[in-house]
Amino acid sequence: MPPTTTEQRIAAKIAEEIGCRPQQVQATAALLDEGATVPFIARYRKEVTGGLDDIQLRLLDERLVYLRELEERRRAVLASIEEQGKLSPALSAEINAAETKQRLEDLYLPYKPKRRSKAQIAREAGLEALADALFADPTLSPESEAERYINAEAGFADVRSVLDGARQILMERFSEDAALLGELRSHLEAHGVL
Repeated sequence: MPPTTTEQRIAAKIAEEIGCRPQQVQATAALLDEGATVPFIARYRKEVTGGLDDIQLRLLDERLVYLRELEERRRAVLASIEEQGKLSPALSAEINAAETKQRLEDLYLPYKPKRRSKAQIAREAGLEALADALFADPTLSPESEAERYINAEAGFADVRSVLDGARQILMERFSEDAALLGELRSHLEAHGVL
């Protein structure tokens, strides 16, 4: 049967990572929560921790802080998206499955409240249809398609500004695609040279 509470899930995950029992993690977490330090626990509380060594205790402490922060942020992200009325069961499942803060933030990015961007201004001027069309069909002539979207009142008085607006929409869309960001990050880690 899977663990039921967040603390139990965290304890089970850490126990698996450092090679101990979840009860040892929970006992150590209680000591850390009471203000005990890792060196103190390693030296004077071996009977409570079940004999965890200094390295395991340091890893446990780091992961405990990280995973608690991850869970707190996960709750805030879910609440924010729910408040916007955009939380689907699929998105909720993806957010709950996020293993890292980075993945969680990548998933939240499209729903994160933001200032009025250039892409938003372009959308308000009706340029999203142009961006979609140009993205879907690379054989289209961008200049001739853009001529149909000129809107001087909205600040898009010429073909160049219309294409720039469509570009802003596509750039924002790409920058908020969690799967694409993950792939790019992995590619950079594997092939990047500094």
